[in-house]
Amino acid sequence: MKVLLQPSLTMSQIYGDDVILSPRASPNACAWLPTGDAALDFLTGAPLCIIGSTPVLCSACVSTPEGLELLRHAGFPVAAEIYRFHDGADYLRQLRQLSRGDKKIVLYHAHPAAEIEPENCLVPSGVLSSLNNKAHYKELVDASYLPRQWTLQSSSIEAELSKAHLPVVLKAATDESTGGGFDVAICRTASDLEQAAHFFRALPLVVAEEFLPMVQNLCLGYAVNGHGEITYLGCSEQVVDSHGKYKGNWIGADIEAPGEAIALGAGIVQEGFKRGYRGIVGIDMAVMDDGRVLVFDLNFRVNGSSATLMLARSIYENLGSPLVRLKRLSAQGTYREMLAAVYAAMDKGILWPLNSYDPQAGGTPGAVPCLTALILGKTRDEVIGHEEMLAAQGLRP
Repeated sequence: MKVLLQPSLTMSQIYGDDVILSPRASPNACAWLPTGDAALDFLTGAPLCIIGSTPVLCSACVSTPEGLELLRHAGFPVAAEIYRFHDGADYLRQLRQLSRGDKKIVLYHAHPAAEIEPENCLVPSGVLSSLNNKAHYKELVDASYLPRQWTLQSSSIEAELSKAHLPVVLKAATDESTGGGFDVAICRTASDLEQAAHFFRALPLVVAEEFLPMVQNLCLGYAVNGHGEITYLGCSEQVVDSHGKYKGNWIGADIEAPGEAIALGAGIVQEGFKRGYRGIVGIDMAVMDDGRVLVFDLNFRVNGSSATLMLARSIYENLGSPLVRLKRLSAQGTYREMLAAVYAAMDKGILWPLNSYDPQAGGTPGAVPCLTALILGKTRDEVIGHEEMLAAQGLRP
């Protein structure tokens, strides 16, 4: 039986077709994002499974004929016009060329003014920078819903933060795009503070935040269109390691956010719209053991779980999986060998791909083939068992 997976919203419904999506981070403003061209290029494939008919500028590595055929086989009718770049320099060249046309550019990440004129963007880089800068959260979120936090100079981290403050979370206060936990340092010891001081030394300011012993780590997804209409997309449970690095999500029919959190997030999105934003928003919230909800990160852009949240209902209905684990998997062999393993796993009903990356198709031939996929199951134990099966077949985290 042919599967057709339909998102609750497509990029076309959010942005229209009179724009061009540009998910790539600028090569000149990516210090606080996953490192390396391969990682940044790989992320440009995320919108393809929910694209609709909106044109997109993405890496050639995520949009090969074989990669697009995989998406179509998985039930995603990719119909968009695709512009492909091969490396960072080619990306900037094509971005400049496309921005001179009659369509606005939808940036996911703030770019320097020299790379694209603000008037050519649906949401100017200055708006993206302001909304996503962690030092500005008090302008968007009522203080009662924020962890205790304060701003300090990076040069005074060790002097101002003593043993009494530990554990503490330090975050980059920057107008550059951030994500994946690559702008975060969780400090539990004096040695951690010393390392954080070195890590953040290039920044004038950092945000210090109380460490949250949360019961749930949730990411709530929203979309806001040009008319200010806000759609709640759902929520996922985030998986992070002990250093705060993002490791994927659990998404399931039984994973729900408190009503208070949903309303709180909608209000934050409305504030963003008033400041000129439209598009997808992901808001990270902690649910504490006393039931309090605290906002600890704002992402006015597509998030790792955004596509899955938009596809969730269709996944539950068509794949018979009430629970999925969103994860990046890497292959031990070639891209074609990876695809063979993916198709076999799909036939067994244990994995469903969202996008894939062939490093030989672009400017990163030394990188490892990888994909973003949903590991399927009815319970967490079953999903974990399927993950172990995939690892034995060469598809590993």
